[in-house]
Amino acid sequence: MLRFRAALLLGWVACFPVLVWLYWSPSATPPTAIGEWEIDLDKMIHAATHGFMVLIPTLLALGRWRAVAISAGFATAIALEAGQLFAPGRSFEWLDLAANTIGALGGWWIALRLRQL
Repeated sequence: MLRFRAALLLGWVACFPVLVWLYWSPSATPPTAIGEWEIDLDKMIHAATHGFMVLIPTLLALGRWRAVAISAGFATAIALEAGQLFAPGRSFEWLDLAANTIGALGGWWIALRLRQL
């Protein structure tokens, strides 16, 4: 079980550089269609990403470290969006921040339910 937890944590940590690149790269744009269905996936991607970034540490952390992990997930959601103010070709959007926060809350809620199983 310890190896599984360590592997999951390493995978989660490896997501940070990818997230920073996706948020701050001027050429990274989310898909806008599934097949021929044209829909805006941007907010769903924001929510799912930050849900994952809070879900994993909430499942893995023990004791008081869980609060630190959850706080770090929420801080990441805010910092990545705010950092777009300084990235060329990117912009801060309140709706993206709301989607990040909703996703982070969802990840936290799912993790709490999974820990009760």
